[in-house]
Amino acid sequence: MWNPYDFSGKRFVVTGAGSGIGKATAVRLSEQGAEVCLLVLNNEQADEVMPCLSGNGHRFYVKDLSESGGYKEIFDDIISDGHKIDGLVHCAGITRILPVALLNKANMDGSMTINLYSFLEMVSLLSKKKYHDKASVVGISSISVRYPQKCQGIYVATKAAMNAMATSMALELAEKNIRINTIMPGNVNTQMARMALENKTENEINTILKRAVLGMEEPEDIADIILFLLSDASRMITGREIYADGGYVNF
Repeated sequence: MWNPYDFSGKRFVVTGAGSGIGKATAVRLSEQGAEVCLLVLNNEQADEVMPCLSGNGHRFYVKDLSESGGYKEIFDDIISDGHKIDGLVHCAGITRILPVALLNKANMDGSMTINLYSFLEMVSLLSKKKYHDKASVVGISSISVRYPQKCQGIYVATKAAMNAMATSMALELAEKNIRINTIMPGNVNTQMARMALENKTENEINTILKRAVLGMEEPEDIADIILFLLSDASRMITGREIYADGGYVNF
């Protein structure tokens, strides 16, 4: 029987794999037989995640995505055994909450580098035949693109740009046997989401959480959708923004 979620013999790169959606995705992929190459911020994150992975052949790379470059060396090492990359998942990201009066180029560049530029650098590399035969790319965007809140301008700009770039790149990448899609989660139970809510009142938090009629999401909920987009079950989907927001429609 055909099982599109059997990733045995597949190799995937996951950024932001030290926590949240990235960690959940790495674990899910390993459970389905994949070999996972994790990009983490430090060795402490790797020490926490690596024991959670099933199977063998996994590896990690310590990479601060706020620093441009260095991805070629990582990708070259990943394929050094002749096994190319079957997919890329970009979960790394930061949420910078700033009012308009405090916006400046340094603030914007910092968020853009982590949330967007690093993603584009890796997609550019993966597009080269040296690194893939057939691949699927997934970028984690945000439902905030559609329903922004105050002071989210920089964050929303990075995620909206990711969506737009993916739509455009899909036209080129299809010719290279690569699909690319983004996912727009709502409120996911991660450290980043909890930090975004920490300065809000209880009433404000309840109002935000009630907007998703299915409730707050867990990282594994998004990881399952990522696996679908990486699998051949989604082979006719590319250049799309996938709503995965728990029904974030209750306004």
